[in-house]
Amino acid sequence: MTRYTKLLIIPLLLFTGFAFAQQNNPYDCENSKRFAGYLFNTGQYELSMHELERIGFFCDYDSTSQLTLLKAYRKLKKYNKANTFYDGIGYENIKSLSPEFREEYIRLLMTQQRYTDVQKSISTDIPIIQKYEHLLGTNLLLKKWEEAYQLSLRDVPKTNYKTLGLKNVAEKSYSAKRKSPVLAALMSVVLPGSGKAYCGYWGDAAISFSFVASGAFFAIRGFQEYGTNNAYPWIIGGIAFSYYVANIYGGATSAIRYNDNIDHGFIHETEEILYSDY
Repeated sequence: MTRYTKLLIIPLLLFTGFAFAQQNNPYDCENSKRFAGYLFNTGQYELSMHELERIGFFCDYDSTSQLTLLKAYRKLKKYNKANTFYDGIGYENIKSLSPEFREEYIRLLMTQQRYTDVQKSISTDIPIIQKYEHLLGTNLLLKKWEEAYQLSLRDVPKTNYKTLGLKNVAEKSYSAKRKSPVLAALMSVVLPGSGKAYCGYWGDAAISFSFVASGAFFAIRGFQEYGTNNAYPWIIGGIAFSYYVANIYGGATSAIRYNDNIDHGFIHETEEILYSDY
C-alpha cells in the first residue's frame, strides 16, 4: 500500500467511524429519551428525573418527555418543581392542555391533598378524564359524607371499579352510626363512666367509675369522721370532683375518638381506591 493510498484511507475511516458514532451515540436526544422512558417504567424515578432534566436542557421540547418528567416529580414528591410548570402556564390556560397534562395536574393536586383545589378545577369545567371519581372521592376525603352519598346516587354510565368502589364507601360512610359527644357527656354526668361505655370503651368506663366512686366514698366518709372543719375530707372531695369532671370530658372525647376511627377507616378505603392507578 502506497503512502498516498494510506492518506486517502485514513480520513475515510475516520469519517465512517464518526458517522457510525453519531448514529449510535447513546447520548443523543432520541436514545436519551428512550433510556429515560425505560428508567421511569422500571421504577427508577430518581435516575429518570435527572435524565429527563438533561434532555429538557439540551434537546428540543418534547411533550412526552415533559409529561414523564412531571410524573417523576410527583412520584418523588418534588411537588414544587411540578407546581412551577403549571404555575408558569397559568390556571386559566390549563384547560387548553392535552388530556394527559390535565390528568397529571389533578393527580399532582391529589397527592398534595389539595382536595378543595381539585373540586375547584372540576367546578370551573377543566376537562378531566376521571371527573366523577375525583369529585366523589374528594367529598369522601373531606368528610362530606352527605354530599358524597347524594353524588353516589347518580346513574353514571360506563361505571368502572373505581366508581363502584367509591359509591360503596359513600353509602357505608353515610349510613354509619356515629356517637354523639353531647350524649356521651350527659351520660357521664348521670353515671360516671357510662359515656365511655356508650362508645364501647368498657375498660376506660370501669376505671372512670371506680376512680369517681372511690373518691366520693372517701370524701363522704372523711366528712362523717372529721367534720367540715378538717382539711382532709375537703382535699379528698376536691380530688373526687376533678375525677368527676375528667370523666365528663373523657366521655365526650371518647365519642369523638370513636367517630374519628370510623372516619379514618372510610378515608383509608377511599385512598386505596382513588390512588390505585397513581
